[in-house]
Amino acid sequence: MKRRFNILSDPRFRLVYGDTRRFREGFKPKKLRLNREQFELLPYIKKKTPVYPGMLLAEHPSLDKGDLHAPAYGVISDINVRSIFIDVLPDDKVDASAFPAVESVELLNSDLRGEDLVLAVKKLGVNTRSLGQRAQTLVINGLNPEPGITWAEAMLIEYVDEIKAGIELMRRFGRAEEIILAVPKGAEVRVDGIRTVYVEPEYPNSISELLIKQITKQENPEGWASVGIHNVWSLGHVALTGLPLMDTVITVSVEDHWANYVVTNGSIVGDLIEYTGEPLKNGDTILRGGPLRGESLDQLDRSITKGTQGFFVVRKGSIPPMEGDSICVNCGACMLVCPTRIDPRMLSRYAEFNKYGMSRKENFHLCVDCGLCSYVCIARRPVLQYIRLAVNKLRQEEAMAKLTPVVPVSKD
Repeated sequence: MKRRFNILSDPRFRLVYGDTRRFREGFKPKKLRLNREQFELLPYIKKKTPVYPGMLLAEHPSLDKGDLHAPAYGVISDINVRSIFIDVLPDDKVDASAFPAVESVELLNSDLRGEDLVLAVKKLGVNTRSLGQRAQTLVINGLNPEPGITWAEAMLIEYVDEIKAGIELMRRFGRAEEIILAVPKGAEVRVDGIRTVYVEPEYPNSISELLIKQITKQENPEGWASVGIHNVWSLGHVALTGLPLMDTVITVSVEDHWANYVVTNGSIVGDLIEYTGEPLKNGDTILRGGPLRGESLDQLDRSITKGTQGFFVVRKGSIPPMEGDSICVNCGACMLVCPTRIDPRMLSRYAEFNKYGMSRKENFHLCVDCGLCSYVCIARRPVLQYIRLAVNKLRQEEAMAKLTPVVPVSKD
């Protein structure tokens, strides 16, 4: 039992650093599935519409959310309320001259600044919510987000030009007074022209709130915010190419085999795993995201989105399965490892029995979604998933409460 309460010294919770293997490319998707929820489709986007790389498909009403573009030559095979499906044309079937050229947008050499620049970036498909935070000090999180995800340091070496370009555009946003870079202690990477700070590479120090605490030695200091280097790469990639965002970077891990890939947005999970040469077996589980915060997928036709950071295949029998109706035994392990000192036991119980309002007295809003509570639970309860459910329900209630009530029109 004692070992369960000291997991932070477990070497599996050391965030990877010192590994700078190059990113793999070459995966050519046959189909794409693009997320279109909350997007407004352009009028001409219908089934059987031919598409080409960089073609605008849908716009998002929020300035924080990047617009949606086609990332390959192909034909729209289907559209539903959640997705746009594209059959990708083989290279030998593509006649680029039959499609209009996508005009390159000069961002670095333009006079765009402030909100005009943010809008231009949003139109190129980049999510700007975290990139354009208003803060006195904005920290670029150069740590790998979770154990097992390995692209952060390699990105700082192989894609340093993209990172520099992304930082330059963030400065031109004019929303942060200072931008600094946080990297793991022991790492030999830095970016010229930006102040670098070093953080102990132990999970969950890579989570925004805890990263800032490590740097400032304060909890929730005013004027500080954090943005992941994954997002900075996306911004810099668009800045250098002048084209809409059509790729992303992920780690794919199957047992002890892993690699970092640059893949096309909307690529199908099953196709990518097949490409790695590590076939799935009956009973295996696929996690989209990291091993602690990721979500399990029930179908192989799910897709890779712009914000996806990794995919992990968990072999059948390698870890005990979680049971949704397993009873809490009050061991207290989740409370001891919780970095924000809340009580995951009670939060999970309230959600389990639909007592979402009771979560407020347990300060549910302090949860940083690290997943340590689920990891140490000896009853194998989905503690994090219960807390996420409660948070989602309460946010829905708060949003509904802000709506203006409808007053019936009097007949008089």
